[in-house]
Amino acid sequence: MKRRDALVIFGAMGVAIAIPPILRRIPSDFNFEPLRGFEGFRSMSGGAVSGGVDPFFGLSAASDEAPTVATDPKISPCFELFGPTGWPDERVPVAIFSDFNCPYCKVLERNLINLRDSGAPIRLIWHEMPLLGPSSTRYAQAVLAAGFLGKSDKARRLLNESPLRPGPVALRQLAQKLELPEDMFLREVHGERVERAMKRSLSLGRRLGIPGTPGIVVGRTLVIGAISTPDLQKLIKIEGNELQSICV
Repeated sequence: MKRRDALVIFGAMGVAIAIPPILRRIPSDFNFEPLRGFEGFRSMSGGAVSGGVDPFFGLSAASDEAPTVATDPKISPCFELFGPTGWPDERVPVAIFSDFNCPYCKVLERNLINLRDSGAPIRLIWHEMPLLGPSSTRYAQAVLAAGFLGKSDKARRLLNESPLRPGPVALRQLAQKLELPEDMFLREVHGERVERAMKRSLSLGRRLGIPGTPGIVVGRTLVIGAISTPDLQKLIKIEGNELQSICV
């Protein structure tokens, strides 16, 4: 074998070995499917999810009535997903369905927050889906209560950094860290506003077909499960570039 031929063969082998990692860094092509029951929305496949129990675990367990949430057909899916602000500007709204005990959620949330803080044109909206038992419900109640009292971001950061133990003592300690009146915070945690908010998010997640967390709706696209940062960036760019008419 000539030296030049050997170099060509070894060069080709080197390229073949290098291709897989390179391809893994390139965002995949997306296959979108219409999202049933949500006109104008679509879905695509995601990665791993954390499985859950019944979506209404721990909510009104003593009630004889099924804990369902009536849906007003006049309410826009944009309002349900993205809140009253909807999608009014160039920032792509990202609705996040998460559970504090879901490890995949923590990674996805951290990636989204980093993208937002580094200048990505996105707005993050949180939906609590406590699917992984009583501990998840406890975290969801605390962060929702803090949100109603104007401390959502700080509470989310604190709860991601340290565990929230059962009982009123831990809630009072959290209230102190949040600089909130302790009694007011405890009433909010166990109040109707927090329970209604959880029910709405869980009901919406069920209608979207989210079986476990995480789930995100990026603009018009639902992704159930983990998604890589390159794919996430690509999806945000697609949603930002395509003319949208669902939230007008």
